[in-house]
Amino acid sequence: MKGFVNIQGKILPIHQAVIPVLDHGFLYGDSVYETFRTCHGTPLQFEEHIDRLFYSAQRLELKMPFPKEKILQETLNTALHYWKKTKKEDLYIRVIVSRGYGDIGFDPKLCPHPLLIIIVKPFIPFPQIYYKTGVKLTFVSIVRNHPKSIDPNIKSGNYLNNILAYLEAKKQGSSIFDALMCNADGYITEGTTSNIFIIKKGKLYTPSLESGILRGLTREFIIRLAKNNHLNVQETKISKAMLLSSDECFLASSLKGILPVTYCKTQTLRKIGSGKPGPMTQKLMSLFDHAITKTCASSSS
Repeated sequence: MKGFVNIQGKILPIHQAVIPVLDHGFLYGDSVYETFRTCHGTPLQFEEHIDRLFYSAQRLELKMPFPKEKILQETLNTALHYWKKTKKEDLYIRVIVSRGYGDIGFDPKLCPHPLLIIIVKPFIPFPQIYYKTGVKLTFVSIVRNHPKSIDPNIKSGNYLNNILAYLEAKKQGSSIFDALMCNADGYITEGTTSNIFIIKKGKLYTPSLESGILRGLTREFIIRLAKNNHLNVQETKISKAMLLSSDECFLASSLKGILPVTYCKTQTLRKIGSGKPGPMTQKLMSLFDHAITKTCASSSS
């Protein structure tokens, strides 16, 4: 695997990077992280991602190893190092803060030195055919973690809830792209690594934060983008029936952008709308791509 890793300010080729086996991020998933990409060398929603990293750490009472400015700079240093070696401008970046090295046990006092890890590798976009024809989702029996169990806005290294949902989805056929999880009340929350939107009678709907979802940065960007273009947006509870009867549907994330959904499986595979990416989804995709291109152009200038 090509790439570089920054551990506490030291940049190494990805195959040379190691962490202690007693690191609590490895032992317990006691870590927080953010994932984002660059576009022509510009990190997208960079500060927002790092701000959310600090929020996640605060919720876990995890002391940050460096101030925000230092983490921003180390991330840029690592990306620049990769660019100098490869001249590649479109990168995948993952910033992780682990509780750190310490004896086995849950007490945070066992880990006095939290660990900063930054992974930079090539960004590999999803196949273009997915954006042209849409992808297939399936509902799964795995229920999204209840907010009173763990705050869904904490992006932690413990992703078993999502992994189990993904594994169940993949058992339903190789053509299934991802799982759709519901909350304990049966309302839709999100995919395993994406927020979800539906379009019905010209209105854009997405699960409300009260549904128990991650406050996705791309989700928030799309909501602002839609409102700025005079589209009606509603954050609300979304039932399975509402999604299955919708005219259009799409996933949204930092790495996927806007990805159309054209089929969804319950007992059988059901067509969403016409079974093709719809006009409002395509309009939002165009607006989204234009906004990203504009952001990259203004940053580079």
